[in-house]
Amino acid sequence: MKQTFLLLMLLAASTLNAQHKLTIVVDGVEQTSGTVYAAVYDAENFLKKPAYRMLVKADKEEVSIVLDSVAPGNYAVSLFHDENDNGKLDTGAFGIPTEKTGFSNNAKGAYGPPKFDDCQFTVDDDTVIYITLTSYKMPQ
Repeated sequence: MKQTFLLLMLLAASTLNAQHKLTIVVDGVEQTSGTVYAAVYDAENFLKKPAYRMLVKADKEEVSIVLDSVAPGNYAVSLFHDENDNGKLDTGAFGIPTEKTGFSNNAKGAYGPPKFDDCQFTVDDDTVIYITLTSYKMPQ
């Protein structure tokens, strides 16, 4: 009886601490140079403090970013292609990015970044999401 109880407790604990693989497939990489930076956020820390972050070399038109140990939950991804490899997102007038960016669900913001609700997706198993990098244009 004790062994059965112990086994059930171990199974329950392993389910609570389950980790999943998140694969972010990024296309729209026009210049195969530089680095693609990705940040994965929860709702509370969206665009402030990432729960996970990763970078990959932009060596082909489509790159994949793989995070092996993501806890179950709702997340949003923000990424950018650092084309000149200076370690930051370059911006121009009014803080508008001059390098390509992307968000999960390919969400777009009207005057600034999109909201978490527009970008969110759920990780409850191994998950693959697709993001297309885009350039910002001044509204006319």
